[in-house]
Amino acid sequence: VEEVRDNTSHLCLWCGVSVVGFVITYTAATPALCRDNHVCAGLQGGHGEKMFQLAVIGLSVAFVMEISGMVLTFRSAQGLVGVVRNLEYTFIPPVLLCMTFATLILENLMLLQGAFVHVAADGVGGTHGRPVYSPITLEWLINVPILLILAGNSALNRPIPEVSRPLLVTNIYIIIAWAAFFVPNEPIRWCFIATAFAMYAWASYDMATWVSNFRATARPDFPARNLRCALTIGLIVVFFIYGMVYLASLLDLINPRQELIFFVTWDLGVKLSFLCAFVGIRASQFYDLLVTLIKNKVLPVEGVTSPKDLEAQEAQAAELPLIE
Repeated sequence: VEEVRDNTSHLCLWCGVSVVGFVITYTAATPALCRDNHVCAGLQGGHGEKMFQLAVIGLSVAFVMEISGMVLTFRSAQGLVGVVRNLEYTFIPPVLLCMTFATLILENLMLLQGAFVHVAADGVGGTHGRPVYSPITLEWLINVPILLILAGNSALNRPIPEVSRPLLVTNIYIIIAWAAFFVPNEPIRWCFIATAFAMYAWASYDMATWVSNFRATARPDFPARNLRCALTIGLIVVFFIYGMVYLASLLDLINPRQELIFFVTWDLGVKLSFLCAFVGIRASQFYDLLVTLIKNKVLPVEGVTSPKDLEAQEAQAAELPLIE
């Protein structure tokens, strides 16, 4: 109960800091909507409508498949809930992945409608009226914390307090990087940008510490040991690439359409990669669980031949100590 209360307090802190930080920044920046600026509206001009439609269809399919798989797995595992300790926690990653897909669907619907797209300050990106795709920032503020929880807590078994700091730092630097688009003063804008990159380095150091702590404590044959570490390292690399694209946008090295296509496709690819990775992690976990059950004689090596045999096995399992 105390652990649940502690995790809930961290969740409230994350949400509170992110919401309050974004609202304060939005109120201070007061960005104009792109549709109210004829230059920005012309640059935005229905970019990638087909891409958004295909993304919504594909994400909807992935969302339904993940929910279906989660429900079927949960129902089939009910008989082991009293045998395997903390089995219910294995269903947290599918729930979080469904949340990421739902958020991505909403993001692409907003982009399809051109909703909540703003215009950057004059001179940003070497032009006047450059679009700022704020739905992508909103999606990051929701999905990046989920990815960090999946990588740090679900995959590497790091406690929530250890995950909390880099998660908060990451969301804060996302807001700062977004706000830099609306700062007309160039020196101040670059101070915002430098602060965001410094906070990225800080968060990345903490994330790398997750990996080193996990490798120091996890047994060599821990299920999907290397894949779990790869998720966190991959996020650090992906966030760095995102930062380089962000800089290229600010320096007018890429146009708004190229920026939009990159972020939409990479956001989709990262979430699908996490989905595939957790399919592999779950398969490794269930294989390890099956071996453990057989070793503890909870499951017979030979098949159960009748309902009476099954009842006998369940009665035997109820008398055994819980399996970690």
